[in-house]
Amino acid sequence: MPHIKHRPRIHRWREETSQGEAWCYQVRCSCGEEFDEHYAKTLSLNDRARHLMDVAPPASDRCREPRAHGNRPHDHCPLCAGQDALPGFEHLTATHA
Repeated sequence: MPHIKHRPRIHRWREETSQGEAWCYQVRCSCGEEFDEHYAKTLSLNDRARHLMDVAPPASDRCREPRAHGNRPHDHCPLCAGQDALPGFEHLTATHA
């Protein structure tokens, strides 16, 4: 089964309100999920971060080398998934640049 790559983007447009024009923000993901509209961009940033946390695969399946493997840190990576650490290196954690 192919894994869905989530690419939530914040869409922005002008909207007429009772107090004049205002920017309106909404997060839409490539998976088809849409979130509430907000007048504050920070609320949409929170929606995007929450969505990425909710859909992220287990840490063992996430990409440890996103640049080299062409993935994002929150994606499922077929190269990294299910691989154990080398003997003697279990205590080390991957760092992402």
